Amino acid sequence: MINDWFSHYIRTNSTVQLPQDPNVPPVTPVVPPVVNLDRATKPPIYRIRKHGAQEFRAKDDDDAKRAEFWLDNTIRVFDELSCTLDECLKCAISLLRDSAYYWWNTLVSVVPKERITWKFFQVEFRKKYISQHFIDSKHKELLKLKQGHMTISEYERKFVRLSRYARKCVSSEAAMCRRFEEGLNEDIKLLVGILGINEFVVLVERACKAEELGKEKQKAEFESKDTRKRSARKVSQMTMKKFKNDGGRFKTNTGISIRERPPVSSRATSVASVGNEKLSKPKCQRCCR
Repeated sequence: MINDWFSHYIRTNSTVQLPQDPNVPPVTPVVPPVVNLDRATKPPIYRIRKHGAQEFRAKDDDDAKRAEFWLDNTIRVFDELSCTLDECLKCAISLLRDSAYYWWNTLVSVVPKERITWKFFQVEFRKKYISQHFIDSKHKELLKLKQGHMTISEYERKFVRLSRYARKCVSSEAAMCRRFEEGLNEDIKLLVGILGINEFVVLVERACKAEELGKEKQKAEFESKDTRKRSARKVSQMTMKKFKNDGGRFKTNTGISIRERPPVSSRATSVASVGNEKLSKPKCQRCCR
């Protein structure tokens, strides 16, 4: 009878929740995926400037370094926004201004449409604005690169930046390690060269540790040298003080100090004058004295 009453109660009160069966697992609600409204509503061409993309205007005084920086920075922005290859091409073209834009329009007018891709843009841009002379000079700079007064971190950054222009010299990670070792200072090269490391990240880490050990050794040597100087200065001061005290006691006992004695030359002169007086004294006529 109670079951009939409960069933009637449930039918008449739809808002009442039924008791959960312990044998039935609970149903997990499905959460809809989060949609990036900014990406869904705006194409990347309107968002690249917020992430640091810059316009490129080719001028007569533009150098290859500036053009290379623009291309590298543009690629970085596209990677951050996860742009597709077609979006990369469209966004890069939108950043061209003045003669750079005219150059691209002239180029695509004589090239088949199927060849115009994001990779094609990068290759042609480098041919146009990054000269072979610039690449060759960077190649030579890598071959002559030495650590010198740079820290290991500074040397590594410059080495990696120049390595892109000398792919043949650093064709493998092992070759890259050998080239990096050649430019290290001799004290660090001796410590890491014998390890034969062929992983660039590990090599840089070991070189940094060797640099730290060298700095600690120099610091210890400087402190030891400074301690010896202070000890020698202290001994010298004590000696001078003792000498002054001894000079004062000698003056008190004798009434005259060594410093107050007449010079040797004056004393010699006095003795000579006494001798002359004796020689010049007349002799007695009776006793001949």
